[in-house]
Parts: sequence; C-alpha cells; structure tokens
Amino acid sequence: METEVMALEWLDDQDEYPVGELARRSHLLEIEVLELMQCGAIPGHPGRALSAARTAARLRQDFELDLQGVALAMTLLRRIEELNVEIARLKIVSS
Repeated sequence: METEVMALEWLDDQDEYPVGELARRSHLLEIEVLELMQCGAIPGHPGRALSAARTAARLRQDFELDLQGVALAMTLLRRIEELNVEIARLKIVSS
C-alpha cells in the first residue's frame, strides 16, 4: 500500500511571488509560468497566482495537457466559478 504525503500551506492573498518562486512552488518551469501569465491563466493578483499555478501544474500532470490546453481549462474553470457566484447572488436576490 502506498502512502501519499500532502503538505498544507496557508496562502495569504497579499503574498507576492516572483516568477521563479511560482515555478518552484508549483513544479512548473519558469517559461511555462510566464506563458500562462501572459495569456491570463495565472492572474497577476498577489496570493491567487500561486494557487492558479498549482492548479495549472495539476491539470498539466493529471490530464497530460499542453500549455494551451491548461490555459483553456483554467479559463473555463474561472468562468464556471463566476457563473456559480452569479447563480448564488441571483438566488439571494429572488428569495
């Protein structure tokens, strides 16, 4: 039986990470982080960039996606999240 070890880390929305640090902490290459930032898949917002980079790395590894596929998946996930927030807001307004 294999045991998987997970590391938990508290992310502060105010923390800013240089590209090299994002790459190291997400297990992406620096060039991949830069490309994903250029297309908006990794936001420039402090704190959210690391979470997005880690999500991108998981998508890339789990689904064997190229960078364009990762960028598309990240865009679609962000859009789904926005729509869920809008649905929740509309449910509150209509009640």
